[in-house]
Amino acid sequence: MLQDLTSATQGEGCIHVLVDNPQQVTFLEEFARENILRWSVFLKLDTGYHRAGISCDEAGVKLATNIINSTHLELKGLYTHCGHSYNIQDSKAMKETTNQDHSTILGFLNLLSSHLKSNNSNFDVSSGLSSLSISVGSTPSMFSHDNTLKIPNIELHPGNYVFYDRQQLWTGACSSEKSIAGFVLARVIGHYDDEHRNAIMVDAGDTALTKESTPQGSMCSVLGRPDLESYRMSQEITMIRSKSEEGRVKPFPFQEFPLGSTLLLIPNHSCLAAACFEEYHVVDGKTNSVSIKSEVVEKWRPVKGWH
Repeated sequence: MLQDLTSATQGEGCIHVLVDNPQQVTFLEEFARENILRWSVFLKLDTGYHRAGISCDEAGVKLATNIINSTHLELKGLYTHCGHSYNIQDSKAMKETTNQDHSTILGFLNLLSSHLKSNNSNFDVSSGLSSLSISVGSTPSMFSHDNTLKIPNIELHPGNYVFYDRQQLWTGACSSEKSIAGFVLARVIGHYDDEHRNAIMVDAGDTALTKESTPQGSMCSVLGRPDLESYRMSQEITMIRSKSEEGRVKPFPFQEFPLGSTLLLIPNHSCLAAACFEEYHVVDGKTNSVSIKSEVVEKWRPVKGWH
């Protein structure tokens, strides 16, 4: 894989390598030494999500120092992901989370600066902040990173803001379904008008939407139909019924969804749903709201796959 990255760096542009473990730094140094090259490195920090990233304490400072002192690596910047914002729906709590994210980064920079100065390092973090890229963010927190702490050279990296999805609607990152641009087109293949189901079946399931769970529950929703809900999903199908009102089951409007008709499903997580397909059908949503009648104007094939 490192050899592939080396080949890709021969053209225009630059590839940055993300690290959060001392062994990764060792691998990069050994490869760079053998191939006479220099890596541009971002250090991944854990600022509260507790998924990937090294802790913002002595361990993180030690790893950052190793990168700075290496003759084969260049510390390009710091990278964090505010992933814990995905469970937040309150705007005040979201703001507090992003402020804490920034505060943790600044605290780490100050800790790193003190360590470097005490070891007489020529790498001055305090005056060199403008040369370090500080990459933060997530889609739910995108509009809450106002940088009140004045972090220089900060950039935002919201992930699925180009599509949005059902979870972003819940978090408030987008205000309505009109802001969502990623859907799964499904066909009605079953009517079940009985006391046990009172539902329809569509031909999109795990392999089209995934079973990504979200705080708002269920697996997907039907565009333009807040009165309906998905309640059961299998590999190739999803069951959709009417939402109950005050504990009463409402009859399903079967006449509005005849067998063979189509509908648009809003996935819980558009990143995962998009990865299920080899081709995207693009419609023009500038003049009219997106619907099953929208005209396809382009087809896009995503670049995907693991190496």
